[in-house]
Amino acid sequence: MSRAGATGSYHLLEHSPIAVFVLGVDGTVLEHNTGMRVWLDDPGGDGATGLRGRNIVEWLTPGSRMLYETQVMPRLLETGRLREVMLEIRDQAGRRRTALVNAELRRADDGRDVAYVAAVETTARAAFEKELVTARREAEISHRRLALLQDATSALAVAHGLDDLGRTLVDAASRATAAAWTALRLVDTSASAQTAVREWGSTPGGIVLDARPAASDQQMVCRDMAEIDRAVPQDAAALRTAGIEALVTTPIVRAATDSTVVLGEIHCWFRRARSLEPDELETLRALAAQAERVVDHLRLRDQLQHHALHDSLTGLPNRVLFEQRLQRMLAESERTGEPSAVLFLDLDGFKDINDRLGHGVGDEVLRIVAGRLQRVCRAGDTVARLGGDEFLIAATGMDDDETARFAERVRNVVREPLDGAATGSPLSASVGAVHWHAAEGVEPPSAERAVAAADAAMYRAKHAGKDGVQVDVLGR
Repeated sequence: MSRAGATGSYHLLEHSPIAVFVLGVDGTVLEHNTGMRVWLDDPGGDGATGLRGRNIVEWLTPGSRMLYETQVMPRLLETGRLREVMLEIRDQAGRRRTALVNAELRRADDGRDVAYVAAVETTARAAFEKELVTARREAEISHRRLALLQDATSALAVAHGLDDLGRTLVDAASRATAAAWTALRLVDTSASAQTAVREWGSTPGGIVLDARPAASDQQMVCRDMAEIDRAVPQDAAALRTAGIEALVTTPIVRAATDSTVVLGEIHCWFRRARSLEPDELETLRALAAQAERVVDHLRLRDQLQHHALHDSLTGLPNRVLFEQRLQRMLAESERTGEPSAVLFLDLDGFKDINDRLGHGVGDEVLRIVAGRLQRVCRAGDTVARLGGDEFLIAATGMDDDETARFAERVRNVVREPLDGAATGSPLSASVGAVHWHAAEGVEPPSAERAVAAADAAMYRAKHAGKDGVQVDVLGR
């Protein structure tokens, strides 16, 4: 490259808005136009020398310098040209500025290889593209959040009770935050302080929540262990042991005229420190607001369903629910081969108590008997009140002899002395029991048939002198 040639080209582009310059292969600036000074916002010394003699890497940001040294110059030396590479510099004022760079490698008159470079500043374009990417990301986040809330709203609209509510909110909160553990807790604020809180979801191992939700109506956000130490110092050690480094608790509240009632809370726990962005926290608050709007409706629905399937005096399942469970039990017995048994009880001596001491005492005796029957049964058995002084029990896993022994235990528990207003009053039970064992090619009996057979066995026990047990094998 001759001095005259270089100077001539330089003067042609002196006032171009494009930064045009010539570099040695070591990055030294050999020639440049005024556009390069504008780009770098650097006077570069006096007008005679400008920026010549300085190395281009002085202005490159660390990332662009690595790109320049590891990819840009090696590619230029290998191919002789470079097209549309983005490089970022810090100008004299420290501002980041970007340019779209094109270059060609040529041989100068003195035999050296030099690079002719044209750099078009794209700072505004890069800023616009960054804003566009940010706006697109925010739009995608908003869309996901809206879709999640719409899904939750749709699910809650067809929810059949609090269990549906619990499962829906746990799923939505987990999706919104990608929490390692998510749990929902609700309390019946109309009941006594001893009422158990209902829970859905999962909690970290070793973490025991308070008996009731906290009274605070503010969302608690802990993004790292330092914030956990400040917010819940009493729980920090247990949370560390459980491997939790961030958490958020979102209350479900109802604003009353003069106070705020906490209906429950949504818990999210994380294994690592989390930024917990505003959109995530707002989604949790929106889910809590949805829960507040439907929880009373669903609680009423649960209560109505419970009343429809349970005895109002004892709280035991009624005949409808008993036969539903019994039918499932018989079908399961057919599948597994495990035997089933049904017991029908009629109380002996109850009419005398009811007539002599009054219906209030009679009702209390029925509640006592219901509690005794539940006590003698296993967790998987079903105890029901058929009406009046008649009770039903369904149980699995008992052969003929075990059914007979179980019926005797039931009879004996009813005969235990009464206390309270009925103290000294005799009470016993006539128990009819039927036992069924699956056999190949034999369909299980219907629940109605099994109850009728147990009822018939009970009448034989009563006609035999009361306070006795009769056991039949169903199907014989």
